Amino acid sequence: MDFSVVITTYNRPDYLTLSLDSVLNQSVSVKEVTIIDDNSSVDYSTVLDKYSDTRVRYIKQAVSGGANVARNLGIKESTGDVVAFLDDDDIWLPDYLSWHLAEYDKGCEAVVSGFKHLGNEKEVRVNKDTSVTKESLLKGNTYCGMSGFSCKKKLLDQMPFDTALNNGQDWDMFVRLYQRNVQFNNIPKPIFLYRYQNLDGIGTKLRKMKPQDIDKRLGSANKHKEFLGQYWYNKRVADQILLSLKHKSNKHKWLLLAVRKAGVSATFNFFKQQVKNRFLKRA
Repeated sequence: MDFSVVITTYNRPDYLTLSLDSVLNQSVSVKEVTIIDDNSSVDYSTVLDKYSDTRVRYIKQAVSGGANVARNLGIKESTGDVVAFLDDDDIWLPDYLSWHLAEYDKGCEAVVSGFKHLGNEKEVRVNKDTSVTKESLLKGNTYCGMSGFSCKKKLLDQMPFDTALNNGQDWDMFVRLYQRNVQFNNIPKPIFLYRYQNLDGIGTKLRKMKPQDIDKRLGSANKHKEFLGQYWYNKRVADQILLSLKHKSNKHKWLLLAVRKAGVSATFNFFKQQVKNRFLKRA
């Protein structure tokens, strides 16, 4: 079983060094590593010059198209049986691919896995499922981002990442794989390090967003409305609209928008969950 690794990067050459090293230091050797640069404005030559490994290839896109355009190019350029994805700011632990390989040896076609937060390794996120379930997917992406995901290339050739989605691309991919009835396994262990981005990073974009532009963030929910059913659809919509509300201006407009698009119950439950989360943190 050959692994092709696709690392997507944008304006973070220092991070790339750490992520690439974590791939090259795996206990399972990879066939190739394709770095897709989404048209960065900073120079990567200083970093790339450190590597003489012929398995490493660097491709810079002429125009920035976003992470999913970059991932799809990486899939196209890959020649291995399995494509494993890694974001430039995350790091695989040395046996990461060994764990994934064990799942493919069982006959699976796609794999997700748990992780630790980089810099605070005591904080662990692990879904206890051994296979990806609808029950978990209805709640959103309770597994991992792209740095914990791998999939048979033949499947990805048939169903590439949806470049029309503004967010939720990983969840969308997981739902589509589940709906195809593929054997989709989860490794309930923290086998990579995720660089936690403070919500303020997302909030920066949300603060500038106008309520009338919210449909950009609701693409994945609208796409899978039938899969979600009304309750989980409303919950997902309310969560997206009210995310980072404390940083937004015109809060009343966002509240009215949540009520209009998701209903009173889902809007109320959002705040109820916020209170519960704060209580749990203090406990």
